[in-house]
Amino acid sequence: MEKEHFKHVIELYATAKGYELSPYAEKIINRCLTVCEGKCPCDMSRGFCPCKEHVNEVEQMGHCHCNLFLKK
Repeated sequence: MEKEHFKHVIELYATAKGYELSPYAEKIINRCLTVCEGKCPCDMSRGFCPCKEHVNEVEQMGHCHCNLFLKK
């Protein structure tokens, strides 16, 4: 997936869920696309980003494990 398209999709998703993106979102997205082939940058076994675990993590910790999504 093209970086700008993926970033746009992530931004739309964050807005729809009521999340903010991390100030490090650009770096996290780059890692997700280049190193992790679109999978979760904190644990590739979680599947594609955004992984299903991020919802509970944001609710419990205020951010997901890789810090891409932050609770407003």
